[in-house]
Amino acid sequence: MSITGGCYCGAIRYEADGEPQAQIQCHCRECQYITGGHPNAIVILPLAGFRWTKGEPASFARSDLERPVTRFFCPTCGTG
Repeated sequence: MSITGGCYCGAIRYEADGEPQAQIQCHCRECQYITGGHPNAIVILPLAGFRWTKGEPASFARSDLERPVTRFFCPTCGTG
């Protein structure tokens, strides 16, 4: 399986090859902060098949959490 995608403004693009390892909706507090209260829809793909094809995403991780998760997003339009 091959997936392509990117941000709203087109500055960031990616490709991912491989079968999805999981498809989930996360309701944790951090995902609620990121999405404004809604669950975060996530597809987990093998890291070996993932590559950025255009642009350089910005990243953010909260330092006040015991197990912070790094979020990548477009520095221009904010799409995550």
